[in-house]
Amino acid sequence: MMWSFDNFLGKAQLYFSRAAGHPHAEDDEVALWILLGLEFLLRAPLARVNPTLLADPTGDSIMHAAGYHTKNPKSIQASGVLSRLTLVIPEFAERESEAKFLIGLRNEELHSSESPLAADQAKWLPRFIRVADTLCGHLGLKTEDVVGADIVAHGRSLVDVEDKKLAHEVKTRLQAAKEFFSRLRPDEVQARIKAAESPVGRDALTRRYLDSVSPGSGQLAFERVSCPGCAVTVPLRLESVRTTKEWLEGDEVKSEIVCIARQLLCPICELSLVSTAELRLADVPQQYVIERSEDLLERYSGGFEDDYGND
Repeated sequence: MMWSFDNFLGKAQLYFSRAAGHPHAEDDEVALWILLGLEFLLRAPLARVNPTLLADPTGDSIMHAAGYHTKNPKSIQASGVLSRLTLVIPEFAERESEAKFLIGLRNEELHSSESPLAADQAKWLPRFIRVADTLCGHLGLKTEDVVGADIVAHGRSLVDVEDKKLAHEVKTRLQAAKEFFSRLRPDEVQARIKAAESPVGRDALTRRYLDSVSPGSGQLAFERVSCPGCAVTVPLRLESVRTTKEWLEGDEVKSEIVCIARQLLCPICELSLVSTAELRLADVPQQYVIERSEDLLERYSGGFEDDYGND
């Protein structure tokens, strides 16, 4: 059957698994597999209601969907799928514009000379998760089971903020930090930098970060970034959300750890940004990828008893 619910769902899961299995988290191919998989996930609810909902209304395609063999049956376009989904799934009306954005992104990648999928994943992955949540919820499925737990956790960790109140608070906090920094004399700035870089200062800042970590948080890491308040390079606390599949490069086993920015506590201008949403509103990048490497010989040497008594 050309418009089988089970086949659509299985094909979507296959494409999502290809994205999850890619060794490089920020590769354009990851985004392409996800957005191609979305096409099948969007069509699955209509196929479950009746395959004729996916058949082109012109020609004999509807007859084919009804079980009669015809030549060259055609499917409706994505725009038709979305409009019909709003009738089948009433709550999808709130997600239709996000689904259109995602389909447009995929079409631009496939039909133009541009490379839109090279964009920051924060611009599209949260939208994809919201659309997928709506579709999977309607189908009675867990999004993690369809899309993959790692990709879902990654998408939910990213934020695309539209909270005007929070934006105002962050703007006010940034302005206060900049004004505080502007009142510091050059020697005071240097003294603060020196104190922050000392072992005692680093330990104190690390404790402040660790004290704020909630139970169950992912592996912690730090990235040095330019503070949006004073432009001094300071540590940014990261939290890992997923690890890619390993790959072999020479004599090393490599993988990538995808981390999300969680907190910035500047010891120089005293700016405090305590969530991913606040960091995004301050124009601090959300996502960082850390490459992990392990020597192949070290991984598999030692720790084994000799076989068959060979000494």
